[in-house]
Amino acid sequence: MTAPTLRSRLLRVLLLFLFLWLVGSPVARAHGGDPETMALAGALAWGFLAFGLVVIVAVGWVLFSGQPPTPGSNRAAAFAGQSGFAGYIAKMRMFSRNARLYMIHVVGMDVIYGTWMVLFNLYLLAVGFDVAFVGLRILLAAAASAIFALPAGIISDRIGRKLSFVLGDGLGAVMSLIAISTSDPTIILVTGFVGGVFGSLHGVAEPAFMAENSEDFERVHLFSVAGGARTAAAIIGSALAGLVPLLFAGADGGNLVGLYRTVAYLGIGGWFASLIPAVLLQQSATDRAKAPGLRQLFSAIKHPDRILRLTAPEVLLALGAGFALPLMNVFFSEGLGSSEVEIGATFAAGQAFLVVGAFLAPLLAARLGKVTAVAATRLIAIPFILLIAFSGDVGGALGSVFTVAGLAHIARLTFSNMASPVQAAFAMEILDPQERGTQVGLQLALAAALSGLAGYAGAQMMAAGNFALPFLLMAVIYLAGILLFWRFFGGKEDSLALSPVTEPQSAD
Repeated sequence: MTAPTLRSRLLRVLLLFLFLWLVGSPVARAHGGDPETMALAGALAWGFLAFGLVVIVAVGWVLFSGQPPTPGSNRAAAFAGQSGFAGYIAKMRMFSRNARLYMIHVVGMDVIYGTWMVLFNLYLLAVGFDVAFVGLRILLAAAASAIFALPAGIISDRIGRKLSFVLGDGLGAVMSLIAISTSDPTIILVTGFVGGVFGSLHGVAEPAFMAENSEDFERVHLFSVAGGARTAAAIIGSALAGLVPLLFAGADGGNLVGLYRTVAYLGIGGWFASLIPAVLLQQSATDRAKAPGLRQLFSAIKHPDRILRLTAPEVLLALGAGFALPLMNVFFSEGLGSSEVEIGATFAAGQAFLVVGAFLAPLLAARLGKVTAVAATRLIAIPFILLIAFSGDVGGALGSVFTVAGLAHIARLTFSNMASPVQAAFAMEILDPQERGTQVGLQLALAAALSGLAGYAGAQMMAAGNFALPFLLMAVIYLAGILLFWRFFGGKEDSLALSPVTEPQSAD
């Protein structure tokens, strides 16, 4: 590496940490709740709300200012001939009609993800439940996903990805609407379980659908742009979740519950609206292909070793994440005493960096290779997981626990998730089409079961006042998953490809 290149990279790192400091400092100063500093956190949340809107508008303009490719056009050669920023934009304009509609769908759907991530556990605490109850709901939802994941894969293969989207998302939205509208513990637990069933149907269908509506040469690009757009939508949801309680600061407990519900209703409204582009999707012939029944499911698999090797590391990662990530808002609220606007601004900041990471992922994969990019970015996240665990000690020494925890959360979220679209694309590329739903279903079943148990255990730890141990367990298990992924696929990416890039047929 030459000296100018080294200096350039060091400068970029310094600028990154400067921006992180600027993001974290106002939020940290807002901790404590006095009007002046809370206004700073509110301004930060408004800024991220605007950022999310700008990203979505920009992506929409790029996608819909050009014409979809015509059947038989030489997209593979045209795609390969594009480079640099202008080439990145040109590649986005080559996406198929289905791909464009799908991205509208996920943008509408993921506003509620950002809102729910900030507020729903806080809503449960506000209506009188304890952290242990939050963990029980996480466990039941995960159990439903685990039980239904493999049947969901079969259903998705048989009825098509499009109908799976509509059923999974539409009925999942109904369950969320019921859950946020009640304080009855039985209904809340039942909707969590039933919502997990429908969530698994969507979760199995999504990566298989995107794989079947893209070609090898465009898949990483498509997965990454969709990931960036949906994360931008989640930024909007997180910012709104923090801003609405701030705008009505001083509300008593009953009014606070009403505010939580209002924000959730806005997000769920976007979720229902996202079903419109989903209905307009056109199923490809591959998407309509009939799959084997349950008894013949595993006997029809051509690459059982690949399915197991793809599944095992992701299941370990899910197990580790389960101890802490479903309870991240509880950690900030109960462990650090943070307000809704602080949590919303911090979560939005993390998602903002993840948007940038998602759009950069194709460039990183092109330079390092998919396997190396996935392993490297996830490995970088581990020190930040440990920093969250020890944020009390480190933050106390530096004078601000919230700054340390908030910045560590932002960095962890960015590095651990930025290569997820690359990993998903790699998994779809080394499996036959009829295996994809099965692999995703198997992974979802095992991951949901173990992460649900971990979430319940993590809730018990936090209920007992131990907020560090869940993150320590997450870091150790994360490392094991990354090493296993590298052991299985490091240096073997080219040899695992099922076929070279060929001239595509129209997905429409």
